[in-house]
Amino acid sequence: METFTFLFTDIEGSTALVRRLGEGLYAQLLADHHSLIRSGLAAHDGTEVDTQGDAFFAVFSSPTACVAAAMEMQRALEAHAWPAGEHVQVRMGVHTGEASKTVTGLVGLDVHRAARVAAVGSGGQVLLSGTAAALVRDALPAGAAVADLGVHRLKDLGRPERIFQLQAAGLQARFPPLRSLGNPALANNLPAQLATFIGRERELSEVRPLVASSRLVTLTGAGGCGKTRLSIQLAAGLLDGSGDGVWLVELAAVLDEDAVAPAICQALGIAAQPGRPALDTLLDALALQAMLIVLDNCEHLIDACAKTADAILRNCPRVHLVATSREPLGIGGEAIYRVPPLSLPGAGESGSSAAESSDAVALFIERARAQGTGLSVDDQTGPLVVSICRRLDGLPLAIELAAARLRWLSLTGLADRLDQRFRLLTGGTRTAPARQQTLEATVDWSYSLLPGAEQLLLRRLSVFAEGFDLEAVEAVCGFGDIEPFDVTGLLGSLVDKSLVVAEPAGPALRYRLLETIRQFAAERLAAGDEAAAVEAAHCAHYLSVAETAAPHLTGPGQGSWLTRLDTDQANLRRGALHAADGPDGTAQVLRLGVALRRYWMARSRDEEALALLMPVLDRPEARAAPELFGAALVTAAIAARYADMAAALRLGDQAVTLARQLDAARLLIESLAALSFVCYFAGQPERGLPPGREAVERARQLGDDVLLGVSLMEYLHCYALIDPAHAGPLFTEAIACTQRSGDHLVADFLLTNAGVHALRAGDITAARAYLQQAAQAIRAIGGDNLHLSINMGWVLRQDNDPDGARSTFNEGLQMSRRSGDRADVAYASLGLACLAADEGDWHRAAMLHGVAQALLDRTGLPWEELEASYRRDSLAQVRAQLGQEQFERAHAGGMALSFGEAFDFASGKLSQPDPLV
Repeated sequence: METFTFLFTDIEGSTALVRRLGEGLYAQLLADHHSLIRSGLAAHDGTEVDTQGDAFFAVFSSPTACVAAAMEMQRALEAHAWPAGEHVQVRMGVHTGEASKTVTGLVGLDVHRAARVAAVGSGGQVLLSGTAAALVRDALPAGAAVADLGVHRLKDLGRPERIFQLQAAGLQARFPPLRSLGNPALANNLPAQLATFIGRERELSEVRPLVASSRLVTLTGAGGCGKTRLSIQLAAGLLDGSGDGVWLVELAAVLDEDAVAPAICQALGIAAQPGRPALDTLLDALALQAMLIVLDNCEHLIDACAKTADAILRNCPRVHLVATSREPLGIGGEAIYRVPPLSLPGAGESGSSAAESSDAVALFIERARAQGTGLSVDDQTGPLVVSICRRLDGLPLAIELAAARLRWLSLTGLADRLDQRFRLLTGGTRTAPARQQTLEATVDWSYSLLPGAEQLLLRRLSVFAEGFDLEAVEAVCGFGDIEPFDVTGLLGSLVDKSLVVAEPAGPALRYRLLETIRQFAAERLAAGDEAAAVEAAHCAHYLSVAETAAPHLTGPGQGSWLTRLDTDQANLRRGALHAADGPDGTAQVLRLGVALRRYWMARSRDEEALALLMPVLDRPEARAAPELFGAALVTAAIAARYADMAAALRLGDQAVTLARQLDAARLLIESLAALSFVCYFAGQPERGLPPGREAVERARQLGDDVLLGVSLMEYLHCYALIDPAHAGPLFTEAIACTQRSGDHLVADFLLTNAGVHALRAGDITAARAYLQQAAQAIRAIGGDNLHLSINMGWVLRQDNDPDGARSTFNEGLQMSRRSGDRADVAYASLGLACLAADEGDWHRAAMLHGVAQALLDRTGLPWEELEASYRRDSLAQVRAQLGQEQFERAHAGGMALSFGEAFDFASGKLSQPDPLV
C-alpha cells in the first residue's frame, strides 16, 4: 500500500451539453477540456490514472501540488473560449489516502472515498476531504484558503466526512448546497452504514440500467447474499436531487399482509386517513410523485407486496420500485436480478492478486482488519483466505461471520473448523437452493460455536421487532439461566461475533438482529419450551415502557418521550399482538390502550388503536377491572371519531355511563369531554354541549391544568361552532392551562383552532400570533400539522401580504401532496385561486377555482365555513370580471384537469392553457 493524493474531475451536465451541441461540437469541446486538464497535471507532476468520457482520475505524490493543479485547471477552464459560447464547469474532489498498484490500476477504499467527495460538488467547485485539507492548510498557494463546509454523509453511506472548499482568486465562490445525503434537496431516509461497502461494482453497473428501463426491479437471492445492502447502495447512487427522492421501506418486522401499505405510508411520512384503506391513501399520495422506493424483505409477505407493487405501478406512473426478496414478486413488468455471491478469485489466484480481483476476499480482509487482526494476504495466508471464501460460496453474511471469529481463532483454526462444519451440516430440505443450504449451515455453525448462555440469549433476542436497547434486553431476556447482570457481557460478545448489529442512536446504542439471524434464532426459540415465557416478558417490558411514558406525555418533556415511543413503535405493536393472542392478555391490551392514548393522538395512529382495542373490548373479561375498561372506552371513542362515528358515539356514551356508576371523578371528566369531542365530528355539536360543559366544570373543581386543558379543547370544538362570540375567554383559559402544564400537544390543537376562530372574527394579528405559537408547539413534539400552512396563508392574505401568502399556500400544497391529503391540496389550491383573483389574473383564478372544487369533490367533503365565505366572494369577483360564459369555460377547464395536471397547474409547473380556445 502506498499513500497518494487522488484527484477526481468531471464535467457537470455533460449529457445536456451533448444534446445542445451535437456530437461534432461536443467532441471539440471534450478535446479542449482534456487538453486543459492534462496541462494542469503535467505542470504539477500529476499522473493520469484513468479517463472515461469527461471524467479524469489522477494521483499526486504531494497534496499541495494536487491543490495547485486543481486551482490552475479551474482558472484555465473559466478563461477558455468554448465552442458555441458554452460555459463548461468541472467539479473536482481531492482526498489523500492509501491504495495498491495492481495490473488493473490503483485499488483501495480511499480511491472510492475520493470519488465520493467529488460527487457531492457542483461544477466549478473544488472540494477536499478532511484528510487532504489538514495536509495542505499550512502550505496553500498565496491567496488560497480552504473553507469548512461541515460534516456530510457521502453516498457510500459510510462514516461522515468533513468537507472543505478551495477558495482563491479566479475561482467561483458561491455554490448550491453539497449533494450529500444530508442535503434537504436529496430527500431520503437511507440509514447510515457503520461498515464500508465493498465491491459490487459489476452488480451496480448491471442493476442501474434495469432501474432506468423497468419500473420494478426485484433483487432475488438467498438470505444473507447481500440483497439489502446492495439495494441501499443502489438507491444512494441514484439519489441526484431530481424528483421526490429515494425511500427505504423495511418490511422484516411487518407480520400482517394488510400492514404492507401502512408500512410504506409510514416510511414515506404519508398520514393515515381514518376510515379509508391505506392502499388508496398511498396511491393518492404517490400519484404525483417521482421517486424510488426500496421494499426490503418481501419474501414473507410476497402476495401482499405483489399486489401493492402492482397497484403502484398501475396508478403512479413516475414511481420506480426496487424490491428485495428470496423469490420474485411475479407481476407484469417485473425485471428480476438474481444477486450473485461476491466474486471469487480466479483459478490459481491466492496471493495479493486475489484481494484485487475478488470482492469476497476483499470483504473478508476488510472485516478481519476491522476486528483488529491486522490480517494481510501473502503467499502463506492467501491460500487459506481463498479457501475460506470459496467454501462460504462468497456469501457476504457468511464471510462477515467468519471474519469476526478471527478475534479468537487463528486463520488456520478458522479454516479447519469451517471445513468440519460443512461436512457435518448438509443444509435444509433437498428442494432449497444450494446457497440457502450453505447459508443455513454457516449460521448454524456460527451458532454452534457460541457458549450455551450466548445461544440462549440469541434465541430470546429473536422476540424483538426491529431495534432494541440494552434495558429492553435486560428486562426481556434476563431471567432463568441468564442473570440480568450478565446480559451486557453476553450481548457485547454477540456484537463482537457479528450476530447482533450495534448502531449509534444519539448518545446511546441500539441493537438489532440481521433478519436471517433473527429467523434462525426464532425457529430455535419456537422449538424449545421457553417461547411463551419470552413473549410474556417482551409484552410486560413494553407495557412498562408505555406506562412509564404515559404521565410524561402531558408535560413539557413530552417531545422526547414521544420520540422514545417512536423508536420502540414496532416492539410496542408486537407486544400488543402477543398480549391480544394470549389467553390472559386482555388486561394488558387495555392497559396499553390507555397508556398509548396520547401517543396515538400525537402521531395520528387512530386506526392502529382501533384495530388493537375493538376486538378486546367485546371480551367478557374486559370488564374485570371496570375503571381500566372505562378508560379504554375513552381511548377507543376518540380513535373512532373519523372512521366510525356511530361507534365513537356509542363508546363515548358507554364510558360516561360506566364512570357515573363507578363514581370515578377523573374517568367521568375524560368520558364527558370525549363524548363532546366525538359529537362534533359526528355533526352533532348541540348534543356535545352538555357533556362538554359538565366536563369543564368538574375539571375546574379538581384544579388539574392538564385535565382542564384537554376538557376545554374537546368542548370548544362544539362551543366555538355554536356560540363563536363567547368562545374567546374559553380559548384564553384553555391556552393558559397548557402554558402552565407544558402540554404542547393540546396547545397545538387549541392554538390552531384559536387562530381559525380569530381569523373568522377578523382579528388578523391574533390569528397570526396563535398560528405561530401552534407551529412552535407542534415542533416541540416532533409532529406535523398540515393545516397550519394553509391557515397561515389566509392570515397573510388578509394582512395584504400576497407574496407571503403565496409562498405559504405553496408550502401547504407541497406538504399536502406528500401526505396524500387531497382535501388539503384543494384548500391550498383555493388559496392560490383567491390570490390570483386579488391580483387581477382572472383566467388563472377561474381555472384554479375549478381545480380546487374538483379536488374537493373527489373527497366528498364540503368546504369549511371560513373557506366557503372566501370562495364565494372570490368567485363573485372573477365571474363579474370575465362574464358568465368566459368564467364557466375557464372554471370547467380547471375541473377537467387530471389530478397530476391540477397539481402542476396550481404549483405553477404547468403553463396556463387558454381557457377560451
